Amino acid sequence: MKNKKYRMVQMPFLSFFSKRFYADVGRNWKGVNLAYLFLLLAICSIPPTLDVRKNILHSLETEHVEILNQIPAIRITNGTASIDQRQPYYINRSNGKPLAIIDTTGSMNYIDDPSVMLLLTETKLVVRRGKNLFNTFDLAGIAELQIDKHLINSWLQKARELIAPLSYGIFLMLSYIFAVLVMLLAAIVGLILSAAMHNSLGFAGALRLATVAATPSIIAITVSAALGLSVPGIVFVGISLLYLIAGIKCCAKTAEDENVRIDLRAALIPECMAAEGYDAFKEAA
Repeated sequence: MKNKKYRMVQMPFLSFFSKRFYADVGRNWKGVNLAYLFLLLAICSIPPTLDVRKNILHSLETEHVEILNQIPAIRITNGTASIDQRQPYYINRSNGKPLAIIDTTGSMNYIDDPSVMLLLTETKLVVRRGKNLFNTFDLAGIAELQIDKHLINSWLQKARELIAPLSYGIFLMLSYIFAVLVMLLAAIVGLILSAAMHNSLGFAGALRLATVAATPSIIAITVSAALGLSVPGIVFVGISLLYLIAGIKCCAKTAEDENVRIDLRAALIPECMAAEGYDAFKEAA
């Protein structure tokens, strides 16, 4: 195996146009470039994360004030909740649909309204986590707790500070897992194409080429998202596939060129001429 001619830092630029780079990655590099894929996604995940943070903060600013003003003073003593309001007490969204219900009288023990996300009874807190899925938390372990809109507002302010790092970490993790699965599938496709082209490219080489071929699409997705453009995902899949095919052809072409050079050198110096030259040199010596 030859020493590689290019470096990883050049990959985001040369992956758009350089045939020699693709040939070098497929033939001379080691590993599978998954570390590079993670670094690329870590950089490209910043713009969409900022966009998600902006949308969440906008939603909180437009709705949380109205919801906060509806939250009554809730007192929990020895695992028993109580409020000084007529019950059942509804906390509604801006569209008028109920978001949460408080009923400590014992007349309501489950959520039957699909728009309600939370129900507080005398001894339990029921939280919706799906269409027909709920988590129930027992209040028995709480000795003394006072909850009001000021306390919840302080919790929201702390949550706002954590939105950016949490959303970035989650987005990066999910993107990387998805990208690795796609790269493995693309490597299998690359092996099939390599065999069809009579190329000796292995699985590691095909996976390296797949990460290089996906680089232009990943960068294009990031730019289009930052500009607010809506491009069908099939377009980026097609672009990556075309780059992968081109990269495999570059590796095959490199092998053919080496064979041609070897044949030309042998043609210029036939065996008979080489033998006669050696005998003449021996006699002269």
